Amino acid sequence: MKALALSILFSATILTAGMAQTQTRTATPVRNRAAYTLQQQFNSLKFRSSSYTEKGQGYRVVRESGLDALLRSVQDTLQARQQSIKNAGKETAVALAKTQQELADQKAQVLALQQENAKKDQQLQQGAHDVASLTVLGMDMDKQVYVWLSLGIILGLGVLAAALSVMYKNSNAEAQEKIHAFEEVNEEFKNYKQAARDKEIKLKREQQSEANKVEELKQQLAQLRN
Repeated sequence: MKALALSILFSATILTAGMAQTQTRTATPVRNRAAYTLQQQFNSLKFRSSSYTEKGQGYRVVRESGLDALLRSVQDTLQARQQSIKNAGKETAVALAKTQQELADQKAQVLALQQENAKKDQQLQQGAHDVASLTVLGMDMDKQVYVWLSLGIILGLGVLAAALSVMYKNSNAEAQEKIHAFEEVNEEFKNYKQAARDKEIKLKREQQSEANKVEELKQQLAQLRN
C-alpha cells in the first residue's frame, strides 16, 4: 500500500511538474530555470530510487526526505507561479487602465478633431456663402440673382430712358409746332392790329375830311343866306 501511495504521489508530482513546466514556458528565464531545477530534482529522485516488481507491476522506493524536498520545490514553484499570476494580473490591470486612459484621450482627441472639423466646415460654408452672396439694403442676396436683377433694372431704366427720350422728342416737336403756330398767329394778330389801326386812322381822317366839308358847306350856306 505504501508503494501504491508513493506511485500516486509520483504521478501527481509528474503532472504538477508538467503543468508548471508548460505554464513557465511563457514566463521569464528565471522561472524556466526554476522549472528545469524541479525536473532535475525529480529525475535525481527517480534515479536514486530502487525498483521492484510485485504481481507483475513495477514499483520504485524513494526516500521521504527526497519527496519532502521535491514537495517543497513544487510548492515553491506553485507559489512563484501564483505570485507571477498575481503580478501579471496587476500588470494587466495597469495596462488595461493605461489602455482605457489612452482610449479616453483618443476619444477626446477625436471629439476635438470633430469639433474642429465642424468649425472649419462652418467657416468654409460661411466663406462660400460670403463669396456667393452679398447684402443689399439689409437683405441677403445671391450674387447671381443680384447681377440678373441689376441687369434687369438697368435694362428697364434704359427702356424707360428711351421711352422718355422719344416722349421728350415728340413733346418738343409738338411744342415747337405750337410755338411756331403761336408765333404765326401772333404775327397775324399784330398785322391785323396794325391794319385795324391804319384803317382806324384812315377812317378818322376821312371822317375829319367829311366834317371839314360839312363845315365848309355850312359856311357857304350861311353866306348864301346873308
